[in-house]
Amino acid sequence: MSEIDVNIPINNAKKVELITELIDLLTSREPIDYSQYDPSINPHISAEEIARLNEQKEVEVKSLQNAWEQLESLLFNDLQITLQEKNQLFTYLGNKRKEEKLKHKNRSRSRTQVWRSDE
Repeated sequence: MSEIDVNIPINNAKKVELITELIDLLTSREPIDYSQYDPSINPHISAEEIARLNEQKEVEVKSLQNAWEQLESLLFNDLQITLQEKNQLFTYLGNKRKEEKLKHKNRSRSRTQVWRSDE
């Protein structure tokens, strides 16, 4: 068993964990009503409130970006492995077809030959 084969369950578990984390982040995320935070519309909003929300959004951005980058890396590895497997199977298929064609050709040749005893 290769190192890649051993890591597959670990990588799959990590992907599920990251997807779950992304789902949690996205479901807890609330869209901003900008009119509440725009000082020209809401003069009662304080700079501290806007700064606090901005910090929360910064944490959210970093979490989403981190999860996305990790998931992208794991999925890219899966894509590379899957393409490699597909290419190897394509090679095997080509070899098998050549083998079958050669067998068929040899069978055809052996059927058309006439046996003659040595005189």
